[in-house]
Amino acid sequence: METDTQLELMARAAALYYLEDVTQADVAERLGLSRVKVGRLLKRARETGIVEITVHAPAVLTERLETEICVRFGVKHVLLGADHSDEALQRELVVQRVGEYLLRHLHAGMTVAVGMGRNVAAVAASIRQAPARGCTFVPAIGGSPAVSRGVDAGDISRDMAERFGGAAVGLFAPAYAETPAVRQAFLGHDDVRGTLARAADAQVAVVGIGDAENDSAVVRMGCFSQTDMIRMRQAGAVGDILGSFFDQQGRPVAAGMGDRVVAIGAEDLRRIPCVIGVAADPNKAPAILGALRSGVLNVLATSVANAREALRLDDEREGANRG
Repeated sequence: METDTQLELMARAAALYYLEDVTQADVAERLGLSRVKVGRLLKRARETGIVEITVHAPAVLTERLETEICVRFGVKHVLLGADHSDEALQRELVVQRVGEYLLRHLHAGMTVAVGMGRNVAAVAASIRQAPARGCTFVPAIGGSPAVSRGVDAGDISRDMAERFGGAAVGLFAPAYAETPAVRQAFLGHDDVRGTLARAADAQVAVVGIGDAENDSAVVRMGCFSQTDMIRMRQAGAVGDILGSFFDQQGRPVAAGMGDRVVAIGAEDLRRIPCVIGVAADPNKAPAILGALRSGVLNVLATSVANAREALRLDDEREGANRG
């Protein structure tokens, strides 16, 4: 919790930088601070809502891309954020669209299944001054003590419930069990089984679209090694949703991982009326394409660049098939 002095500094730095077009170096000089400190103040000003940045991509561009993806892959809606070279700002621009979508579509009594990761956590953080909805937010995957607090599905569920004036349900299980037998033991527990059943019965799900790179979320969580991820890519994996990996055609790729994840599965997601997949990070096009082809998503939220590249990859594949 920031002090009044810190809040005042954030506001002063933000006003100079964003409203008066003063450079960070000049802001630092005026306020008697280091440039690094000014950068941190501006970042916290965005995180706390003192500064809200809205950049709209040209409607003619986004509408064309959104329509093409909807028609080609059968999704209901596509939410595109304008491109930005700063990864944190790029995430904000995408999740703002998701936050706006939730504000329009969530109603009292709904159950919302919640995934894990930075993108889904950022969706929760983007919700400010929301009228109470009375929804119930339920983790769709277990957690991990190896990731920072705030990106577990349980943490995000509580955050969303607080922001929407709803309730949150806990899931006391890991995202990945050590062995398939341990996973079955968790799934046999009444509380775990009941919570996942509630998530599978949700009307809305908000999930991240992960990749299969060596620094992917499951590696940072300590669930798998980089060697495991190399093996996954050799089996064709390009991404995951709720810990279940798929290839660029949307087909499941287990390779020893799918039977360890404690989460609802792809078939459960297909029965949820509105599944929102969020992929704000750059270079996610292969994972996005696989997710779209899997038939799991109803709504895609990503950047203009990712959307354009996913379509290009799809065109490339179709061209290869024709050849």
